[in-house]
Amino acid sequence: MSAFEAALNAGTDACEFDVHMTLDGVLIVIHDDRVDRTTNGTGLISELTYDYLSTLDAGSWKDPKFAGEKIPTLHQTLTYFQANNMVAVLEIKVADIVDEILEMLYETKMDKRTVIISFAESAIVKIRNEKPEIPALLLLYGAEYMTGSTQSKVNHISQKADEIGTKYVGPFSFQLEKIDSVLLPGVIHNLENNIDPGELPLALDAETVAALHKKGYLIDAWTVDSEENIRDLVTSKVDFLTTNYLERAIRIKKEVQSN
Repeated sequence: MSAFEAALNAGTDACEFDVHMTLDGVLIVIHDDRVDRTTNGTGLISELTYDYLSTLDAGSWKDPKFAGEKIPTLHQTLTYFQANNMVAVLEIKVADIVDEILEMLYETKMDKRTVIISFAESAIVKIRNEKPEIPALLLLYGAEYMTGSTQSKVNHISQKADEIGTKYVGPFSFQLEKIDSVLLPGVIHNLENNIDPGELPLALDAETVAALHKKGYLIDAWTVDSEENIRDLVTSKVDFLTTNYLERAIRIKKEVQSN
């Protein structure tokens, strides 16, 4: 929860997080499907009970000052967002927990302040069919969306958007009109090699952004952390930008807008 508090204090528009379900059916907010990397525990979340998970230290791996930090439940997280008028960008890893997540959104009255994102196309289609009032966006990742000519990229993106039907009315603070929206990687990630994020090449350029805008798309570039890449994408006028370095991104946005 400390990360959400810090983001709120820094002036964020929204926070993105991932959701998993425990063995005993509790929805928790954690990135990985295992606890090994970010806690002092081991094992798959789907094979562990919440009672066990609630005993783990989920902060020391990041910094000693966060020692004793607990893995938050989705209910705790959404309640905090609701109380602080924040927008939740909720990533679903697997489609079989969609119903439980939707129920929690309505229970915490966050259904109008949440955007759901996922690589799992079946999850997005299910939400679009059953709860079309909730923004549900497919994360696009693949060579066809990130390389080649501008026209080729735009064609592939449009085709996928048409397949899943991404039109929605945004009822939250971004004040969106009815429009298509796609979430595209701002940088070409090399998943096999350990490369400094600052050295990763951009997958989006100004020409592609302009072409997508012309077709009525909103663009959220993820995940963009280096000074150079943030500046290039802000200058290219992407609509939203997902980053791990919020204060850096806010500073650069102000600098670009003032020029």
